[in-house]
Amino acid sequence: GNQFTKLPESISKLTNLAELYLGRNRLTELPESIDNLTNLTRLKLSYNQLTKLPQSIGNLTNLTSLELNDNQLTKLPESIGKLTNLPKLDLKRNKLTELPKSIGNLTNLTELSLSNNKLTELPEWIGNLTNLTKLFLNDNRLTELPESIGNLTNLTMLSLSNNKLIELPESIGNLTNLTWLWLNGNQLTKLPESIGNLTNLTDLGLSDNQLTKLPESIGKLTNLRGLRLGNNPIKSLPPELSHLRKVTKFYY
Repeated sequence: GNQFTKLPESISKLTNLAELYLGRNRLTELPESIDNLTNLTRLKLSYNQLTKLPQSIGNLTNLTSLELNDNQLTKLPESIGKLTNLPKLDLKRNKLTELPKSIGNLTNLTELSLSNNKLTELPEWIGNLTNLTKLFLNDNRLTELPESIGNLTNLTMLSLSNNKLIELPESIGNLTNLTWLWLNGNQLTKLPESIGNLTNLTDLGLSDNQLTKLPESIGKLTNLRGLRLGNNPIKSLPPELSHLRKVTKFYY
């Protein structure tokens, strides 16, 4: 919360640092020598003006927390894939157009936030992150999802709102631990029958799409409490909706 625009190279001498908080400044870049801080476990860089990260950041292999949200990042270095101790990676509100393949190595991630970027595709390797419980991809430019998303069977929350999705892969039905699934503000014209496998869902957002009907399998989602269907050209609802007796919030 100061006005720092850069860090001195001498910061690299603080080799015993475990935590470094630099949020809410005006940093546009980091010195390459930051890789000397190999004892860092937490690095907070949110709310700056970073446009890139040095390759040397991959040497900070003891990091268990890295906050990069609210910057100006357009791409990430491949070396980020060396940070295999990270349980959480926050990259929301940047300008990322693509992701390095090496992120697929971060198999200890339980939470990945990529919302409010400029991503146009989600690579197949996303399916390697099988420990993810929360994945936030809302407010991007995604037009489709890879089949491999069905590998993320530990997910409990998946946010895909405000993209350009036209359809969902059948493999989405593998995500049987999901409790929240947000698909509002896309261009979906239909839902796969496999959505009926998501019997742990308590909240399903489908408003502002192009859905003309719902699959009969939606009646299997008997734990739903919230169902959002507003602003779709749905002409009639399937009788199976009567099975959803726990719904207390229904927007149609």
